[in-house]
Amino acid sequence: MALSADTPVPVPVPLSATQPPDIGVASLYQEIILSHYRAPKHKGEIRGANATIEHRNPLCGDVLSVQIAFDDNRIADAGFSARACSITQATASMVLSRIIGGTVDDAQIVLQQVESLLDATTPPTEVDAALLGDLRALASVARFPARKACVRLVTVAVREALDAA
Repeated sequence: MALSADTPVPVPVPLSATQPPDIGVASLYQEIILSHYRAPKHKGEIRGANATIEHRNPLCGDVLSVQIAFDDNRIADAGFSARACSITQATASMVLSRIIGGTVDDAQIVLQQVESLLDATTPPTEVDAALLGDLRALASVARFPARKACVRLVTVAVREALDAA
């Protein structure tokens, strides 16, 4: 098609204008999630578990089992096993890493903050970085509604295990 004198010439858009401003943060978050998936912490059964909860996501087939050992009101140890996607396994690794050694109440706060990130009720810039650590990477999942179920599989299973204490 030939351009006529009346046809406007397209103005090139700089690449930076087409990328979201948080592209660096998004890639960092993706790397944190992939790191926890490739080398998960707390994967495997633990001794002396006081609570074992298994959950399934019937939509995708993910299966997650969470075990928690309590010492009074403290989480002494925790582990998980999963036949699940990278998001579910990375979330389990990150959540258990944050709650081991803390109290049940502290763990409930962590789970609530993760849910707030997913629901976008708390912007990632307003979360307590020291409280969540690597879990802040899950803010990137909020943009993908189908993937929220992967994170919630973990938060629901851990919350039920905590309630069994």
